Amino acid sequence: MNAPSLGQHAHVVEIIAQSLSAHVCDADAAIDQLLAGMGQLSGVDRAYVFQRKPGDLFDNTHEWCGPGIEPMIEALQDMPIDIIAPWREGFERGEILHVPSVDDFDLVPELREFLKMQAIQGLLLVPLQWDGAIVGFVGFDRVKLAQPFLDEVVRILIAVAGAVGTILARSDANREIIRTRTELEKAVRQLRHLAMHDDLTGAPNRRACHLAIEAALQRGALAGQETCVAMIDLAQFKSINEKYGHTEGDRLLREIVERWAKVDQRGAQVFRIGGDEFAVVLGARGATAMMEALMADLRHALARPFVLGDLDTRLNMRVGMTVAPRDGATADTLAANADLALLTAKLDKAEIRHFNPDLRRRALQRHETMQDLLAARPERDFVLLYQPILDLQTGAIAKVEALLRWRHPLRGLLELTDFIEVLCGLDHSRKVGQWVFKTACQQVASWNYTFACDLAVCVNAFPLQVTGPDFLADLAAALDASRLPARCLEIEITENIALQDGSQNLVVLRQLSDLAVGVSLDDFGTGFASLTSLTQMDVQTLKIDKSFVIGLVPDDPRLVVLKAIGHMAKGLGIHSVVEGIENAAVAALVREIGFDYAQGFYWSPPVDAAALAAMLAAEQGGAVRCA
Repeated sequence: MNAPSLGQHAHVVEIIAQSLSAHVCDADAAIDQLLAGMGQLSGVDRAYVFQRKPGDLFDNTHEWCGPGIEPMIEALQDMPIDIIAPWREGFERGEILHVPSVDDFDLVPELREFLKMQAIQGLLLVPLQWDGAIVGFVGFDRVKLAQPFLDEVVRILIAVAGAVGTILARSDANREIIRTRTELEKAVRQLRHLAMHDDLTGAPNRRACHLAIEAALQRGALAGQETCVAMIDLAQFKSINEKYGHTEGDRLLREIVERWAKVDQRGAQVFRIGGDEFAVVLGARGATAMMEALMADLRHALARPFVLGDLDTRLNMRVGMTVAPRDGATADTLAANADLALLTAKLDKAEIRHFNPDLRRRALQRHETMQDLLAARPERDFVLLYQPILDLQTGAIAKVEALLRWRHPLRGLLELTDFIEVLCGLDHSRKVGQWVFKTACQQVASWNYTFACDLAVCVNAFPLQVTGPDFLADLAAALDASRLPARCLEIEITENIALQDGSQNLVVLRQLSDLAVGVSLDDFGTGFASLTSLTQMDVQTLKIDKSFVIGLVPDDPRLVVLKAIGHMAKGLGIHSVVEGIENAAVAALVREIGFDYAQGFYWSPPVDAAALAAMLAAEQGGAVRCA
């Protein structure tokens, strides 16, 4: 059996994320979805769930069967607990049962006959646990051929079992979990290479786009129609070119154009402007709404994985839109406005942005911020604040997060949100990040010496740092200069940074773990792809996004998700930090769930080094060890 692809991983991860979302209403449908997905991924013939009920009995409650496989669910009701007797102790410890071949496995005659009745050649059983008790198990049978399960499949099955356990524990929830996906209408249309078309992809080129806008404007003036122009940029394409080379990048561009040619384009045309940038021109009444729908369809066309090398790669896209006559009356004006809206979408990390006159003011402000940042010297113009991270069991300061601020010569002390988007796009961020590492390590090493404690410091890494050649060397230099133990340094990384350069960034992050430097996945829970990261990254800590706890109350449905995340983290041996704690009631709730650490304004906002030192002095010797 071939190893599961990244695309298959992501499909299963999406199903798990939907199942754990706050919109679950149909537990049976969710479990059936999980079984079908895992049955297809693992190549088994039958997948099922047994649930424990009073009287130490098990019912086969859910079942998926491959083609030609006889269902067994009707025959497997009110089964005695003896069916798992040989493995019960292992199940209670959370251990799986992997039987590649029943013929080679030592079984009592009754159990062997029971398996033979189901025509089982091999099987994998994963226990379902909730709050430490066995509530059932998930099974995967091989009927046609005995064959072992790959380690990667087993690891995902364990995650799926956790999701099933969560669903069963809240099976009375009445919320939506499954988003229906409509199939894209396929209409094959062959593009011919003409003088007005791009040689590489066959798509109409920049000149054709300009003429198409002019023609649409003329028709619009006569018929009272809108002319809508959209500019599209392919996210992650630059890193793909760097990793796989331009030949593979060119092949990918051709495949994208071929996919888009099969989408109902509603009378519009798609143009390749250059590089990884495309344009779409549409003239019609209600063109804005039609264009938005078309952009959604083009985005869906990118959702299926592209095969590059031996890996599946997914792409996303960002869009800038403008419309005439509201935004301009010439082709040049509309194209420039759409470009500006696209730039805004990229900076805002948004899927789509519409042009408005305020964007020009923002563009000027970004330009001024960029120029000021380039002139800024880290040791003179930046400062670090520190926010304590507390051990929820002891209440002591266990870690601190270093947070960057900018002393702007005219605007005063600026929050990170005021300049982070611009700084992240500059090579200058590597120099600033190097200073952050050095300063944070020196400060925490000094505190550890002064207060005889063992604090860890959490530092956010810039995207260009992680992709740069000196990232690990800069870290090592900061640790050596400060003499701070590597185990007391944690690098906080977002999933976008971790995965933006394919597997290369994952290699870098694993190297951090090899150096004993901790890796923390920031803003966990804000997207289902975060589960994908856990299967790919060597992560020691999850930072639960503050959106899960803001305004949290005892009967809040988000508690179900928080409990599931807590159980998953503990099952994977990963530490957890909850961000955004604002009051004692929320602190008590997350403490009761069993999270390890927390931070927020309830204890302290980010403060300067002197204020944090005063806090450490007040609890002299009370900080827990970071090891």
